[in-house]
Amino acid sequence: MTRQSKLALMLASLAIAIAPGANAATPNAKLWNGTWHLNAAKSKFASSAKEQSETRTYDISAKKVTMKSSSEDPSGKALNFSYSAGYDGKWYPMVGNPNADRIKLTAVTLREMKAKSQLHGKPSVDSTATVSADGKHLTIKRKMMRMKGAPTDLLEFDR
Repeated sequence: MTRQSKLALMLASLAIAIAPGANAATPNAKLWNGTWHLNAAKSKFASSAKEQSETRTYDISAKKVTMKSSSEDPSGKALNFSYSAGYDGKWYPMVGNPNADRIKLTAVTLREMKAKSQLHGKPSVDSTATVSADGKHLTIKRKMMRMKGAPTDLLEFDR
């Protein structure tokens, strides 16, 4: 093996070893952490999963996102669900959600996270959550995979 070949092999090996963690984003806890209230008037619901109200709290610490949600549907029925998950693309349990029993999160940027949820091992919800640069607004684009036509909702939250 020539000296050039050895150098090329070593650089390629180094690139492979560094690449998986090199692009990993970490959500900005200062922007995410706290309580968020659904602005139902600004939100757009294409699915039948329309919330009348919802309050979410996020706590990002120690490479995990803890989210707790309390919502009410148009008939006044309460729903509470939560999860504590890494943003590493691995599956974690979700509790109390009739549409999902596990979730995997991927941090895309400081302000954006993607989530995939499953119920009994089948895809149920795909979503993208984005916090505004000033940390005052949270937008969740939610695709309901188990519903006919996979309708997409746009949920708008304010502090």
